[in-house]
Amino acid sequence: MISIILAITLFIPAVLLDRISGLLWAYFPLYLASYITAGWMVVKKAAKNIVRGEIFDENFLMLIASVGAFVLNFVFSFDGLFSPGGGEEMMDGVLVMILYQVGEYFQGRAVQRSRKNIRSLLSIRPDIAYVLRDGKTEAVYPDEIMPGELFVVSPGEKVALDGVIVSGSCYLDTSAVTGESEPVFASEGASVLSGMICFESPVTIKALKPFTESTASRMLKLVEEAAEKKARHEQFITRFARVYTPIVCALSLLVMIVPPTFLLLLNDVNVFSEWIYNGLCLLVISCPCALVISVPLTFFGGIGGLAKNNILLKGADCFESIASCDVVAFDKTGTITSGSFEVSSVDGDEDEVLSLAGCVEKHFSHPIAKSITKRAGDAADKYVASDVKDFPGKGVSAVINGKTILAGNALLLTERGIEIKVSSSPFTAVYVAYDNKHIGTIIISDRIKEDSAKAVAKLKEMNITSIMLTGDRKEVAEAVSAECGIERTHYSLLPEDKTIIIKKYQSEGHKIIFAGDGINDAPALATADIGCAMGGVGSDAAIEAADMVIMKDSLSTLVTAKKHSKKVISVALQNIIGSLVIKAALMVMAIVIPSFPLWIAIIGDVGVCLVAIINAMRTLSVK
Repeated sequence: MISIILAITLFIPAVLLDRISGLLWAYFPLYLASYITAGWMVVKKAAKNIVRGEIFDENFLMLIASVGAFVLNFVFSFDGLFSPGGGEEMMDGVLVMILYQVGEYFQGRAVQRSRKNIRSLLSIRPDIAYVLRDGKTEAVYPDEIMPGELFVVSPGEKVALDGVIVSGSCYLDTSAVTGESEPVFASEGASVLSGMICFESPVTIKALKPFTESTASRMLKLVEEAAEKKARHEQFITRFARVYTPIVCALSLLVMIVPPTFLLLLNDVNVFSEWIYNGLCLLVISCPCALVISVPLTFFGGIGGLAKNNILLKGADCFESIASCDVVAFDKTGTITSGSFEVSSVDGDEDEVLSLAGCVEKHFSHPIAKSITKRAGDAADKYVASDVKDFPGKGVSAVINGKTILAGNALLLTERGIEIKVSSSPFTAVYVAYDNKHIGTIIISDRIKEDSAKAVAKLKEMNITSIMLTGDRKEVAEAVSAECGIERTHYSLLPEDKTIIIKKYQSEGHKIIFAGDGINDAPALATADIGCAMGGVGSDAAIEAADMVIMKDSLSTLVTAKKHSKKVISVALQNIIGSLVIKAALMVMAIVIPSFPLWIAIIGDVGVCLVAIINAMRTLSVK
């Protein structure tokens, strides 16, 4: 910007002296100083690229066009240099360089803004951690902490490594990792992820993974790798520019030589300057910077925009597959459902059933027991149980007030001659009997995530078919599908069965996204056109096999990724087609219109580039 301002400061008096006085010795040094001030970086870049063998780039084209304008002025209009307005071609040459640098400045600002979105992720990675060693707290770099070591996180500090709280409790700001805006309460035994921020009180955490495998490090690694992987449109532009630029340079040379050679028969020597000038204009217009800069920026901005919304892509090449998909396949547990059991309903006197069952189940730690104890709350302490027993695969029993309490499946009760009312629910039923009588039934289910049905409905509006691939029982799978509005359900599947079904859809010409979270989903994630891992609860194997990782375990985010991918592809195509059409029109004008103004050519080139960049910047915004 300093160079541009200084160049303009020198350029304005040069134009005034040129137009008013016509004194070459007065205005030429100012034009030259203005040119050097604005163009020294272009000359430097062009020289470096020529040394490396990369001749035909935008810097070379600008250098040839601007220097050519000076040469034209001295060779074909030397007599006019001492008259007012005699340095017109020189003025155009300087203006070309100034306008080009203005365009470069705005391009740089655009790239800077898109990088800022990605760079903001760096803030989630802590620089220092406080590890407990030999009874003392020691400040170390996070990568020096080994799995199994204890480290302390004080209020306002970031969690350095993934781990589990071994002492203390606090509220955690998880927004940078999962996108959740509300703080989450975590106490002893709770799992925490690196990048979360501790509030209120300090906690001691046991590291479960090394720093390089922590959530924050993996997020950054995914984004860095994504920025390096080119989409098909980017690869096309790179190949196109390598062929296009030399062809245009040759065409410009032909424009400078062929027409004036024929017109020379008419003894009109001045035609050489006109056609050389048109050839220089053609060089300026043909500069492919609008494509070479705006298309990569489109995908770079798209990656940054999604990353800011906790959606991580492993490459820009994912956008096209996501945009063109017409089938989304979901795993059930942990993807559509929360992956944790809870009491969904109680048949019978709820207080009595839960207090008696909770009194027994609180002695056990398996998921069903925990869900009943949690629902019973303080009522689980209403009675005192003795002679507590566990019957694997069936249920549990105990003695309360001298009477036997049973809680388990139908087999546990019928073996003891207790008549039961069989539940019609497809979910897990825990039958409760007290004093040899069936007093109620507790229905345990894996809670469906709040936004699962909404996400499936949104996908349906976009003409995308939703299917479920699960290893669960038919009754459970169909009940969950019905509640969420999923169109097709495949149940009782092994991991290899999921890949067979995905391949079947692909053989029918469908593009398919598979969303899952478990280690058993890794083969399906790798087979699908786009594998989507639920990063917040997903296993390492699932995240490794996936193409896209959703850090916020919400299926609505998948809809966001689909819509934004379509937007990114649309913007890229707009920039490619629009730039080529406008440049083609300007190139035709430069060929057929005598003495086509060089400054109009550069404004046309920079204008197209800036419009394309502004359009590309739209991908930074994610709705």
